[in-house]
Amino acid sequence: MKKLKIVAALSLVGLAMSGCATSEAPATSSDALQTVNVGHVQLAIFSPLYVADAKGYFEDEGIELKLEAIKSGQDAVPLAASGKLDVVVAGFSAGLFSAVETGLDVKVVGSMGVSAGDEEEPPSALIASKKLVDDGTISDVSDLEGRTVAVAGGAGGTGAFYVGMALEEAGLSITDVELVTLGNPDMPTALANGSIDAAFASAPFWNMPVEDGTAVSLWTTPAGTSGTGVIYGGDFASSDLAQKFFTALARGAQDLQGDDRYTDEHLGMIGAATGQTAEQVGAVPLYRWLTDLAPLPEQLAAMERMWMELGAIVYTDPIPEADYVDATFAQNS
Repeated sequence: MKKLKIVAALSLVGLAMSGCATSEAPATSSDALQTVNVGHVQLAIFSPLYVADAKGYFEDEGIELKLEAIKSGQDAVPLAASGKLDVVVAGFSAGLFSAVETGLDVKVVGSMGVSAGDEEEPPSALIASKKLVDDGTISDVSDLEGRTVAVAGGAGGTGAFYVGMALEEAGLSITDVELVTLGNPDMPTALANGSIDAAFASAPFWNMPVEDGTAVSLWTTPAGTSGTGVIYGGDFASSDLAQKFFTALARGAQDLQGDDRYTDEHLGMIGAATGQTAEQVGAVPLYRWLTDLAPLPEQLAAMERMWMELGAIVYTDPIPEADYVDATFAQNS
């Protein structure tokens, strides 16, 4: 399989949103709010951010939140390192590790959506063509060897990591399949027309083809699995606002435990932040969140190893955890 290589692109700093205010702007009065610039991918998996904002938890900490929509965490890491953004709330990628290895000053300080592992309708799943299941070609994950598997974000994204997890559980390696990059909305059609054999897709794009009879669910992420989180720029991490921001964010997560995720109030807040109606948000399975949003360093190390194996990371020695993970904000929230 052709190995893809992703290196940290410092030129991405050129995508910086000009005019962003710094988080340490002088206050005009003793009770003035201080601005924190947050890059976020506009998805419900980041609901603690939206709920905490809507409920005024950041204001309680003296913070005015300025949200900047981004396409991916990889795009925003250089912006955080340079101070153009203070915080990034997004998915992890091989580009994060490559950026840290090249010296960009960022810290992973928290996790976001975590899989429950035992839900009948999980937020994401590995699915396979029902035609291949019906003819006996595929009966479980081990039969994907040599097959074409679609993932969003390419070899350096979290989809590839999840596929690798499934394959390793089945005694295979991520290099035993052919990964192709495909957006989630395009996966059901690709499965139906036979251009791919399997896909790792998010709801509603995994359950749509299962319900219409063109796909079968093979695997979902184990309990406690997370591919998303919170990244601080180095300067912000050392500021007085860093703990205050995280404390407010964790309050949002604490409000979303269990079935409280699906209250009308919360669905409305999430919908308003993601451009959906409350009904649309509630129709799709939501992730869960740790009450303290603690980072998951062992899982980050597993991601790094997987992306090294794929060739999405080009350096050879794993980065020490202490160089890019800081759990103190979660511990103090």
